[in-house]
Amino acid sequence: MRVRRMLLLALIPALLALQTACVGAPNYLTPDGPRYAGSYAGAAPAYSGSLKIVSWNIKYARDIDGAIETFDASPALQHADIVLLQEMDVKGVEAIARALKLNYVYYPASVHPNTGRDFGEAILSPWPLSDDAKIILPHKSPRNGQIRIAVRAWVQTPGDPVLAYCVHSETALMSPNQRMAQMQALLDDVPDEARLVAIGGDFNTVTPIERDVLLQTMTGAGFAWLTEDAGATVQEGGVGVIMDYIFARGLKAAAAGVVDSDASDHSPVWVQTATTEK
Repeated sequence: MRVRRMLLLALIPALLALQTACVGAPNYLTPDGPRYAGSYAGAAPAYSGSLKIVSWNIKYARDIDGAIETFDASPALQHADIVLLQEMDVKGVEAIARALKLNYVYYPASVHPNTGRDFGEAILSPWPLSDDAKIILPHKSPRNGQIRIAVRAWVQTPGDPVLAYCVHSETALMSPNQRMAQMQALLDDVPDEARLVAIGGDFNTVTPIERDVLLQTMTGAGFAWLTEDAGATVQEGGVGVIMDYIFARGLKAAAAGVVDSDASDHSPVWVQTATTEK
């Protein structure tokens, strides 16, 4: 009886994990929605041809007031041309867009089982957004059956338009090959003729090996890592880890950094860019 009881106790974690996976997360499996968009940009800001891009995973969109305070208090985040947000619900995106006077497009991937609220990605900009889309990435989470997505939009600056992507790839629970398949699905969406392309978000690279594979994939596709010198974006056990990145084609980094904030377990990462030679 004692051995049997010990076996049952040992199986409890696996059974609970299986139960979670079976219940799963309600996914939005159609590429055309749900879709939310808003236009809150005021007068057109000055444009020098240099773009500021910000990417931030605001955990479960829980502390939106804190996130807005971080944007307002940090010169490095102010006057951004492209803001990429992950783990958002529409209420949080709407609040940030209103506060910062930005246009936005937002697509949720699923209803997150931890919050019961929508969970997805958004692109915000003071410039008009066009031809937006949701890209459903392959492979569901082995933990809860969630899908992952990327959101795409053309940012219509006064100069050349910029094709922006916001992505949140799966965690290390998924096999490296499956996670890289998610990245390849995003890259397959990028038109060859798009000259200026920015891809940013949370890539969940916990280990140096995961980071190296990601970088090989992106650089192999012609994308430069613009935030290479920005620093760690997450603290894991007191150790800084880079999980959030901004990549680009046709753009180069003039300056980059990370801003400390208590509004999320991730720090926002930013880059000021200039175009490369045509």
